[in-house]
Order: sequence, then C-alpha cells, then structure tokens
Amino acid sequence: MSPKIFLAEDDNDDSSMFEEALSEIFPSFQMHRVHDGLECIYALKNFLLPDYIILDLNMPLKNGIDCLKAIATMPDLAEVPVVIYSTNHQMKDIDMAYKLGAAYYLVKPTSQQKLVKVLRRLFLLLKQPGFSRVLKHSFVIRDIQKETSDH
Repeated sequence: MSPKIFLAEDDNDDSSMFEEALSEIFPSFQMHRVHDGLECIYALKNFLLPDYIILDLNMPLKNGIDCLKAIATMPDLAEVPVVIYSTNHQMKDIDMAYKLGAAYYLVKPTSQQKLVKVLRRLFLLLKQPGFSRVLKHSFVIRDIQKETSDH
C-alpha cells in the first residue's frame, strides 16, 4: 500500500528534498503539498484524508502550531499522526507541539542522506502496530550521528 502523505511546507527546496527522501523509503507514495497554513487547514477540512500529516513549524499565514490546533478539532483526522517538521528545536516549541498532540517533532537534518535516515526511522515508528503517543523523552527525532560517533 502506498502511503498518502500530506506536507505543509513553504520552502520549495525543503519540499523537494523531502519528496526525494520519501522516494528512497517507499516504492510508491502519494504526496500532497501545501505552501502555507491557511491552505493546509482548507485542504484538510475539505477534501484530504492522508495517512500522515507533516507540518513545517514556520509557515506563512498560520504556523505549524496553529495548524496543529486546528487539526485537533477535526474528528476525521483524530487517528492521523501529525509530525512537526522544523530546523528550530527550541524547547518551548517542542513542549507546545507535544502538549497539542503531535506524534513526533522532527528536526530537519542538514543533508539528503540524513533526511532519508530520520524519515526511515520516523515511518518505522509510526507504522508499529498499535502506535500510540510516545513519551516526551522520545518525542524529538533528529540525526544523532554526531552523538553516536563520539562513543
């Protein structure tokens, strides 16, 4: 089955890199991309029911946190995992995303290869049978190559 992935991302380069990384993970997938928070909310309210929602934190018109709040009010999306996707990893944003029910907070890696690695890990976690919300200490997903290479 090819997953239906909804990406709310205003940056064309980040979006292209994301789509290219997905093509290395899934033999086939469907991706719908919107460019801002208003377009995100409109699409999800009116015609899209994806398997996964990925929200850039810093989008124009409505940011990822505002979109997350709106998605929480949409009963049809109650079972769809929502992931915040950002270069920003400030604790206040991570705390807010967790409080509002995001499945994970994915820190944007610096390279295509690292993005493939973290997305592979993310989708393996999301596909686990009986997936439920993770504990806060496991909420942030990032490239940890530097940390593990020091051991």
